[in-house]
Amino acid sequence: MLVKVGPNRKLLLSVWNILGKLGRRQGAATPLHQALLPTTSPQGTSGHRKFQKTFSKLIMKKFVIGIGGVTNGGKTTLAQKLQKHLPNCSVISQDDFFKPPSEIETDKNGFLQYDVLEALNMEKMMSTVSCWMKSPRHSPVSTDWRNAEEVPILIIEGFLLFNFKPLETVWNRRYFLTIPYEECKRRRSTRVYEPPDPEGYFDGHVWPMYLKHRGEIESIEEIVYLDGTKSEEELFSQVYEDLRQELAKQKCKYCPTEVEGTARNIVHYIPKNGIPEC
Repeated sequence: MLVKVGPNRKLLLSVWNILGKLGRRQGAATPLHQALLPTTSPQGTSGHRKFQKTFSKLIMKKFVIGIGGVTNGGKTTLAQKLQKHLPNCSVISQDDFFKPPSEIETDKNGFLQYDVLEALNMEKMMSTVSCWMKSPRHSPVSTDWRNAEEVPILIIEGFLLFNFKPLETVWNRRYFLTIPYEECKRRRSTRVYEPPDPEGYFDGHVWPMYLKHRGEIESIEEIVYLDGTKSEEELFSQVYEDLRQELAKQKCKYCPTEVEGTARNIVHYIPKNGIPEC
């Protein structure tokens, strides 16, 4: 059953209880509890108001879009175009969270292993996502806020999004850009990387890792696959229209069955030093 987001006592108590159970399992108050929970339960007047206010920030109507796919598939371009046309839209790019070269491992062929999750500071990225989830309007990645009545939108774009378990319950819509091997290799050869790709890097590391990671997500039915050989305008029009329809369905509604997943995800992946101040 769908209900409107608001001061719904049953919904608040449900999440309160879930957070309490999760905290007890971890053996101590979680950073989320410390930041959110009042000394009294939400049944109490002051406790209820504080929890309601903070909980509303966490699960207020939000819409999170994932744009994943092959290297040089057009992820960043699509995300930037969508941001210009969607109100209250912020973008997080996974490429901004690569570890420094000195921390990247090499394989037996001497290739730096950039196309794996271990090459990324995913804890820092999750901290950025958590900060936006807590307060979309005041998050450091928020650059545009046109209409307070519109649903806040976050686009996360990157090459290894849907393989990362902590993000599983975040997505409202997922897209994956694909292009054929030859086209991908051609596009990659025109880009300047730092450090530059060594001879044989694409065939020896980049493409094999792409095939491996794509194989890991093939069972996820919710992913919408996009043909990256289409023009930028065609791709934008296709995705924008799809998102308009999805946003219309989501507006002013929230599904209680997602509460536990939301609570679990937020509690488990809050950084060890607590919720970031936004």
